[in-house]
Amino acid sequence: MNDLLSIISDAPNDALNPLNYDVDRLRKWIGDHNPESSTTASYDVALTVSLVRYLHDLRQGQVDPRDVQYPVHIAPKPPLDLVGLLKQHLSSETLTELVIQFEPKARQYRQLKQILNRLQQLGDQAEADEFKPDKVLRPGDKHPQIAYLRQRLRAMGAIGENIDTVSNTYDGDLVAAVKKVQQQQELKTDGVIGPATAALFNQSAQEKIAQIELAMERARWIPDPTDGPMILVNIPAFELWAFNSTDDPNPLNMKVIVGKAPDKQTPVLWEEMKYLEFMPYWNIPTTIFKKEILPKTANNEGYLASQEIELIRHQNSEEQGGGSYTRARQRPGKKNPLGRVKFVFPNTADVYLHDTPGRAAFNRPRRDLSHGCVRVSEPERLAEFVLGDQEGWDKETIKQAMSAPKTRHVTLKRAVPVLFYYATTFVDHENQLRFYPDVYGQDEQLKKALLKLQTPATAYSSPNNQLVASKTIDAAANP
Repeated sequence: MNDLLSIISDAPNDALNPLNYDVDRLRKWIGDHNPESSTTASYDVALTVSLVRYLHDLRQGQVDPRDVQYPVHIAPKPPLDLVGLLKQHLSSETLTELVIQFEPKARQYRQLKQILNRLQQLGDQAEADEFKPDKVLRPGDKHPQIAYLRQRLRAMGAIGENIDTVSNTYDGDLVAAVKKVQQQQELKTDGVIGPATAALFNQSAQEKIAQIELAMERARWIPDPTDGPMILVNIPAFELWAFNSTDDPNPLNMKVIVGKAPDKQTPVLWEEMKYLEFMPYWNIPTTIFKKEILPKTANNEGYLASQEIELIRHQNSEEQGGGSYTRARQRPGKKNPLGRVKFVFPNTADVYLHDTPGRAAFNRPRRDLSHGCVRVSEPERLAEFVLGDQEGWDKETIKQAMSAPKTRHVTLKRAVPVLFYYATTFVDHENQLRFYPDVYGQDEQLKKALLKLQTPATAYSSPNNQLVASKTIDAAANP
């Protein structure tokens, strides 16, 4: 019994609330009752129910992403045989290994957990002093607040424990660390600490913990990674990362443009890239054609021809009721918004990665500008990554395909997982914690969903589980 209680008591280490698992009530009972009493069996049941809820939340998440009011296309993780595994580990007294089986395997989750635990350990120490220099600090300046800056950088993981803890001079490793943080937050990378940079270091430990907890909840929604290449787009970061393996130390990284807030959001999804199309046609969605293109033809009969847009008439099958319909597509070329290549992973949201002829927008700090698809800044490099182990493809053949007069469809011999992810708190491959604006307002929606679960009068997300546990505890306390 104590082993089970110890496991769920560690819930905060995984950004889970022990109150959701009746930890305090169970602990109080153990302190108040004889373990040999007649109520022990009932409390064993209650404790087991709490453990089941905890393991479910650890693996799947507390909130079902499909129930949150934003676009998400991720299938639930396949269930584990929880009852069978629980019996097995109880009999072999290896419950710790049971927890490891349910913990998310993604590297991002492990990194977030490490940083969370470090901030939790700092506790009041991290809150003791604020970094308020009240003046602009430049490399080489001396200031008594440098000690607090050093403390903040250490809490962020930007500098190590061995960095000088006495000097009040702003130079050396501190300047390098500040420049790195500025670069991550897309501020001017000059090492000068003005109001915008100082604000980065005044985020309290508790504020950071709250952000990390949201990121860990989202990380629990993601399928466990498999060995091999993977592509990740972090939507609020406007960045793409392509990994050759789960622990790739040098992933491909590039800027992207995502769907415009609030009504054209790029969805959260997990799919497999099946093929590429070099010099693709753009099959224009009906809504875009009617709202954006047709009005331009009203006073310009030659507009469609000038944009190389052609109308294709199709005959419906008898099963579809017969008749005909017309769709529009834009021919490959410089005016085609898909550019020279698109990367396709079939999905119900009908979004994909693609090139674009408009390059200037990649220089903007905020890049939510598309109808929902994701435009990539370095399509050649992404094509090289995707086709890296496919015979017959190298830099030269990719370059030729991206300038050919005809469309070319290339099926991948090995599908590449693609994750469109929404993380305002993200740990990069150098283990640096990065924060991004909540461009779609999804953090607020997730906070509200999690808050509902922490309301005592609200039943838990797994049907009746919290109610069952509470009733079991009450029945045991009042036999």
